[in-house]
Amino acid sequence: MLWVIKGLGPGGAERLLCAHANHHDAEHFEIECAYVLPWKDHLAEELESAGVATTCVSARHRDVLWPLRLARLVRSGHYDVVHVHSPLPGSVARLATRTMRPAQRPTIVSTEHNVWSSHRRPTRMLNRWTSRWNDTTFAVTDEVRTSVSGPLSNDVTTLRHGIDVDAIAQLRSSRAAVRQELGIAPTTFVIGTVANYRAQKDYPNLLRAIRLLQDRSVSVHLIAVGQGPGADDVASMVQQLGLADAVTLTGFRADAPRVMAAADVFTLASRWEGLPVAAMEATALSLPIVATNVGGLAQHFDDGLDALLVPPADSEALANALQAVLVDESRRSALGSASGERAADFEVTASIASIESAYGHERSNPGPLRGIATESRRSGAALRPLAGVNIRPATPDDRPALLELCRAALGWGDDPRFEQLFAWKHDENSFGPSYIWIAEDGQRVVGLRAFMRWRFQRGSQILHAVRAVDTAVHPDHQGRGLFTAMTLHGLDEIRQHGVDFVFNTPNAASHPGYIKMGWQDVGRVPVAIRPSGPAGLRRAAFSRTAASHWPSEAARPGAAFADVTINPRADVGAAASTDRTMSTDADDRFLAWRYGSPIHGYRVLDAGNGQ
Repeated sequence: MLWVIKGLGPGGAERLLCAHANHHDAEHFEIECAYVLPWKDHLAEELESAGVATTCVSARHRDVLWPLRLARLVRSGHYDVVHVHSPLPGSVARLATRTMRPAQRPTIVSTEHNVWSSHRRPTRMLNRWTSRWNDTTFAVTDEVRTSVSGPLSNDVTTLRHGIDVDAIAQLRSSRAAVRQELGIAPTTFVIGTVANYRAQKDYPNLLRAIRLLQDRSVSVHLIAVGQGPGADDVASMVQQLGLADAVTLTGFRADAPRVMAAADVFTLASRWEGLPVAAMEATALSLPIVATNVGGLAQHFDDGLDALLVPPADSEALANALQAVLVDESRRSALGSASGERAADFEVTASIASIESAYGHERSNPGPLRGIATESRRSGAALRPLAGVNIRPATPDDRPALLELCRAALGWGDDPRFEQLFAWKHDENSFGPSYIWIAEDGQRVVGLRAFMRWRFQRGSQILHAVRAVDTAVHPDHQGRGLFTAMTLHGLDEIRQHGVDFVFNTPNAASHPGYIKMGWQDVGRVPVAIRPSGPAGLRRAAFSRTAASHWPSEAARPGAAFADVTINPRADVGAAASTDRTMSTDADDRFLAWRYGSPIHGYRVLDAGNGQ
């Protein structure tokens, strides 16, 4: 199975995928997930932990080539089912299947999470045109279902998705701990919301309602969990309304349901909605719900019985409803009890059974099933849990097995220069030999992680660092989290060796993995081309030939590098003495190693004037 979605940020559709991943029938399904937005990967690690391999099809922040990569993945992945959860990536995936032979085309399942009018017109039209190829189409609410137009309009099924009710209910005991973490007194009335900073969630409406409560001397504190493009605007409005002491903006929290356990009331001020996952989670926490009367909220909750529903964009009505719940303990208790009784309606297993039926599988036991896939679709090799893999430092005796692994995983073949390159990086480095860890499955080396030693100078201070470089995972063991496990294991041990920090210049494939581990982008290395003249500029502009991995004979150094004397910081000048400027501690020994190896194509050019 391939799930296709725009991003893996902390939104409702994405969290539904995580609920499905944690309960899918691992005996019958192996699931992968492709997403487009590399900066929205908050939930990728959770999916990976549940056995769902994730792939970002964008190589950088704004990558116009992602449709080609997604189409290539769909066509080459040998998938039985492609399940799309976003209109634009979903349209690309559907188009890709139409280029395949009919006998090879996967089943197309689509879930519509929002009313079609909320999509931009070009996206809506493309989605309408390609949706005719769906084999099964779900809508999360009746409102979403009735918004669908075109050939698909009479063939959409409303499917109420769900959550792991029991797991979230256990978080109720976190109330006191969360309040202590956030510095909120045990007796303070707390209103909680989980909503990203987008126009749909209408934070101005909610914040004005909180301001009205403050003006009425109703003492409340709002905890808002969310992230998104409107974060600065929301924070600015909090200040403008004088609510700095009454509002806590937590930003993204992977434990959003746990944070909501600290609330007395749950609220949503949305302009439109499907069926919000946060509202379902509020029922599992037995929280009274005060929300706008829109979308799935209006469909699944009864005003005055298990929730208080108010018109959208009406701050006074929202403030009145919140006040009615906060000041009346008996009403608050009754709404909380009614909300808790609704939780069973949102249990995840029922919706998963319907989805897997669309995949072509009927469960004999619709109860929750957990675990990772036991067979690799690509290789057919049996997989064992990551716990069965041993990670340890490499020894000199491991070198033949490491090189064999690199040949299998990195496509080195029999070219002896790769072995020379490995030795140059990890044995001959002027800063010292690399830290190398291997992963063993039994007696077999299945993973490699190497960190090159590096040294920087900032003013008079020397900083010891490691550069995360080579990684190799045997094809039979890819998609199991070995990259992350070996990296974190290695760094835990490196800390004991006086290393100040770790860095890398990741490529498009490794960048998402580093971000998931909490690494931060600090900038881009400046790169420039200086053509020798108009002819050189013309050659650069129209060149279509990729550079060879190895230098040509003409590019090899003609003289021993040791014969050349260079001031290693001549190009840095006075800036090297400042505390803010950091540069490689590049003495002659480093320069000879870095640029003097015969396997590289660097040359020293003498301008004739000592430079």
